[in-house]
Amino acid sequence: MLEGAQQERQVRAARNQAMFRAINEKLTELNEAFEMISDRQTIACECADTGCIQTLEISVEDYEAIRKEPNRFAVLPGHVYPDVESVVEQTERYVVVDKFGAAQPVAEALDPRSD
Repeated sequence: MLEGAQQERQVRAARNQAMFRAINEKLTELNEAFEMISDRQTIACECADTGCIQTLEISVEDYEAIRKEPNRFAVLPGHVYPDVESVVEQTERYVVVDKFGAAQPVAEALDPRSD
């Protein structure tokens, strides 16, 4: 793949994933209301596929650990795009990915928790 096209794909993937991350920030607020019932929360898969509407369950602590790194996202197994991200951690329920290349600064800039 040409370098310019690869960079464009990385940036597009980071933007898509940042959009799902922003949605999950709102879902986290909703999940807090159910915190007494369950220690897990339901979030949208943060994969680069804008057509993905699947969700995953993750503990509040695990999601907060992922969110400490503005370059990391929680995705479902099989939703990894190795040309724009690398796997950092894998569990039965989800995979943690880290953006690289042109996607990294975009993911960091679009992090709603960064000031």
